[in-house]
Amino acid sequence: MSQHDMIIDNQPGAAFRADLNQALAAIATNQSGSVEPNPSYPYQFWADTASGTLKMRNAANTAWTKLGQLGATNFGLVLPGTIAYHARNAVPAGYLRCNGAAVSRTVYADLFAEVGTTFGNGDGSQTFNVPDLRGEFLRGWDDARGVDAGRTFGSAQADLFKQHTHSGLPGQGVVQGQNGTGNYMIVSDNSYAPIGSTGGTETRPRNIALLACIKY
Repeated sequence: MSQHDMIIDNQPGAAFRADLNQALAAIATNQSGSVEPNPSYPYQFWADTASGTLKMRNAANTAWTKLGQLGATNFGLVLPGTIAYHARNAVPAGYLRCNGAAVSRTVYADLFAEVGTTFGNGDGSQTFNVPDLRGEFLRGWDDARGVDAGRTFGSAQADLFKQHTHSGLPGQGVVQGQNGTGNYMIVSDNSYAPIGSTGGTETRPRNIALLACIKY
């Protein structure tokens, strides 16, 4: 009996040896190329040069799980469909711009499996749309909380002011109200005077413009 056999036999039996055999098979069959390895094994790695991604076979040996981009220094575990804001105006590897574009359902199959046609049906058969976040603020989906009731997931809202009123200054004989043409003030001689306006072309908080991207 070799030293290697002795080490194996000191472990918790058949389950360990089965896992070890799977790991050794995976290592032995790791490969790179544009064609899916055949045969494939659970936990096998494949450097898919066609899509530029590193993939691993799942435990059931039924599908490939994408781990990250080839050549990346840190793969991480970012799931397809994750939104990120990039501090550069060029899209990073493994991401698409969130610009509403129609992209291929086959080339970006992992992303399509996650988001489907939530943000647009593309051409109805070959493509789908990524979200368009250019110039937009994000708002957490209400998800039955009731703060932003009636929202469909992925839907957009136009800008809006909450309803409110303005009061006239005391002692000036001013009454404020509203008629069919808009806000008004009734002055002391019972004539209508419009309420002045101020501001710019939109309502917004302080903000910084970054590039919105989606992981594919």
